[in-house]
Amino acid sequence: MGNIDRRRFMQVSLQGGALLASGAHWPDGAGSVDAGRVPLAEPVTIDEFARPDSDAVGDGWESLNPGYWWLRDGALRRRLRNVGDRARSTGFPYHYETHGQAGGSMPIEYDPSLPTGILWRRDWFLSDGYRVAIEGRVLDATLTVPDGDDASWLMYQREHTLIGVALAGRSQFEGYGRGNRAVIVGWRGDGTFGFFDNRRHRNRPLSTSVIETVAIDDALRDKAFEITVDVAPVDSGARMTATLQVDGKRFEVVLDTPDAARFAHGFFGIAARGLTDWSVTRVRLTPEHNRLRTVPTADLQFCYALGDTLERSSDGRGDAWTVRFMTKFRSDGERVEIRVSDEEAPAKGWATVPVAGAAPIVSNDYRCRTAAVTVQLPFDPSTCTLYYTVWKDGRDVTADPRLGTDSVGAGTGWVGEVPNSGRYVGRLPKLVAPYKVCGLSCHAIHGREAALPKPRLGEAFGVRDQPTVDAFRHLDAYDFQVMLWEDDVWYLELLIYPPSPEDAYKIIELTLGGPTTRWQMMRHWNVINPGDHDHGMDDVKGPEQLALRRHDDLGQDRDYMRRNFQIVSHLMSGDESPDPVANPRRWRRWQMPNRDFSLVVVDSRLWRSSQDTRIWDDEGWGDRPGLYGRDDPTRSLLGEEQFAWLSNIIHTDPADWICVSGINGLHTIWAGVKKDPVSGNRFVERDRVAADYAGWVKAGCDRVIELLASRSGVISVYGDVHLGSVARNRDHRLYECSFGPIGRTGGRRPKKNFGPVMEDYDGRPVDILALYHQSYDSPSLRKRTGPQYWNFLEMSFAPGRPGDLRLAVRNIIDAPDVEVRGGAEVRVRVSDTGRKPTASLAHVVTLPNAAVVLRGADGRAIRGGRSDGTGKLHADGLVDVAPGTAIVVVATRGEEAHAQVARAAPV
Repeated sequence: MGNIDRRRFMQVSLQGGALLASGAHWPDGAGSVDAGRVPLAEPVTIDEFARPDSDAVGDGWESLNPGYWWLRDGALRRRLRNVGDRARSTGFPYHYETHGQAGGSMPIEYDPSLPTGILWRRDWFLSDGYRVAIEGRVLDATLTVPDGDDASWLMYQREHTLIGVALAGRSQFEGYGRGNRAVIVGWRGDGTFGFFDNRRHRNRPLSTSVIETVAIDDALRDKAFEITVDVAPVDSGARMTATLQVDGKRFEVVLDTPDAARFAHGFFGIAARGLTDWSVTRVRLTPEHNRLRTVPTADLQFCYALGDTLERSSDGRGDAWTVRFMTKFRSDGERVEIRVSDEEAPAKGWATVPVAGAAPIVSNDYRCRTAAVTVQLPFDPSTCTLYYTVWKDGRDVTADPRLGTDSVGAGTGWVGEVPNSGRYVGRLPKLVAPYKVCGLSCHAIHGREAALPKPRLGEAFGVRDQPTVDAFRHLDAYDFQVMLWEDDVWYLELLIYPPSPEDAYKIIELTLGGPTTRWQMMRHWNVINPGDHDHGMDDVKGPEQLALRRHDDLGQDRDYMRRNFQIVSHLMSGDESPDPVANPRRWRRWQMPNRDFSLVVVDSRLWRSSQDTRIWDDEGWGDRPGLYGRDDPTRSLLGEEQFAWLSNIIHTDPADWICVSGINGLHTIWAGVKKDPVSGNRFVERDRVAADYAGWVKAGCDRVIELLASRSGVISVYGDVHLGSVARNRDHRLYECSFGPIGRTGGRRPKKNFGPVMEDYDGRPVDILALYHQSYDSPSLRKRTGPQYWNFLEMSFAPGRPGDLRLAVRNIIDAPDVEVRGGAEVRVRVSDTGRKPTASLAHVVTLPNAAVVLRGADGRAIRGGRSDGTGKLHADGLVDVAPGTAIVVVATRGEEAHAQVARAAPV
């Protein structure tokens, strides 16, 4: 593989796909055209949609709402019903209760009518003069109100229907929930036709530029129509003439504007709203002085190896290692194959490398052209680095054409040549110590947050996969093996509440499929542990999330929540038939091949107790509200089954180091929003922000802290809180780290009296060793200066003696040799973690190089460990065990086992 110019690679990736160059082809089959030879004064056919039926409308089109459309019967058709198309902008009950909305009670009734959606043409950004025409047909204008729906909803009003042309798009993601600066030349169901302003989705008429024409009703069934827009420049303004032809009639309306840049210049597209079924059979453009632009796409939108699915199995001929890959494609296909080699560039080419795994490409209610591929690796991943390529229907689609060898984005001032960088192949780094893990969280990128050079008009998508030009420029220098994507990995509902599977996957594609993240995931092992936003609703947790998926009358679209839970389960594990209703058992452990390091993923949201504190207010003790407080000892954080599983892992895992991920704040060091009028603390029980931390469940966290500190070598890491930190519980010697954001802002407020030596809200003694925050850059709350605080956590686990752990908060633009952020690098020896041992087995010798489990005489597991080459235990300290206690030592190595009883010695 050629050397990658990382800065140029990053700059192109930030463009989000809007890469421009001279010379082009028509992506959607309307014929090949050389931009320099287009007959500018004559109309050219942009698209006739004469392609097989598909949910994907073609590479020449882009939308934040692809689920509004599909290809059927050789035409572009409206897709009127989708799974999850009745979601609302919230639905978690405590959003209302804690913010005083609607008197504290969430309204159940709401209008789920969808606003205008726009399908933009990707390769034309128009200015000066031009003409756009769409030809189509009204298929069915019947507005029938189904049982259970309200006839007053907008979708059942004739005037809500809209068929039109969108102009002046600044971004190809304007439309539903985004941007909304577009001008719509629209024909509405009530017969009004003309120029409408799409801001706030209200489609208000622009001046007097609207006329009465023909209503869109059953009388027009199967009638053809044509809408054209002519734009003629007049000084700095323009005369815009719109024409509607339907049923033998012709209507014309004119808009004169002094500001052509605002009302006429930009992308063009097709706009739609309402429940009328109609089709578009041809789109034509007379470009005049405008020129076609090349906008490359990557058919392989993302591919990642799920490290936590790596396992060893035996097929009778020896051990084999398998791992599951997740892939998603932009266009339809039948089959994906993955080829794996220990060479990055096989001498005889990748086509000669055997297929290591294959799977069908599937679309359904919760999948959009995805394939979950189980791959058998040709070598033990602890012995060498492996490389892979992805093949779709016999074609190698690994490369990212958005990062090709041509000059792209010429003239923008911040995107230049990117030699060879699009030609990378996948990589699975060798899994040996020291284990280097990159912690990432809060990966939501959009134009408002991005600190990027402002691109020229028409070259911005408004949604990018990275927030700054130099993001992850130095990532390769860290030699990470694992990317740990923890909490708020794709923020499913942050831009829109996606009303279709296609729309949901568009958000995920924008996050995971951006050029940088695609490369980042393909070059490392990955663990994905999504959070609340990834399920399409802020704060979703506890029994409430089960109720929302079981009932359809709780003020949120039940099928929206079911669909989103299935999407998350599918993408994080490769599960091809996730249950839409059952509470998912997502806890899992990834043991490295040498069993000296384990990454444990838990779920502290879906199995925790409700945050309700007033369960007896309506009955029982109504005059004594709030009796069921957050410190009630019966409250649970992980649920009984998950806690029992985690307890078994902690007490039996042989690894020197165990990294537990997924508990968002065991220690209550971050504030909520509301302030207690007596103490002044911003951590009141009925505060949805405070209640979102795991630490709100005090009793549950006490039990988890007690468990994690019952042996050495366990740390807890998490995302979600939008800041980087390293904390240590002084009593339990338990280290807890947060990381992120990598695209958002909004770090949680540190508690009152926060500092290097402090107590949390629950009185636990805590040392703050590092803090990198939106406002601060040290544990002493020194005001932050320098670049925006987007960060990841660098973790390095070195098993054995002395067993070092290294933790460093890094800005996403930093090289490894620059000063760490948030204070200082933290180095820890394994013997300095967990509660101090009370007894020792240092004198015990057992089976060499073996996994060891230590049990009490009653059979209860005390802890796991390993023996070295001489048979001595790596981790010999025992917590909460009295000297002289009989310990059963069981060592296993392959098919060999050795057991003995030893007496614990004093420390």
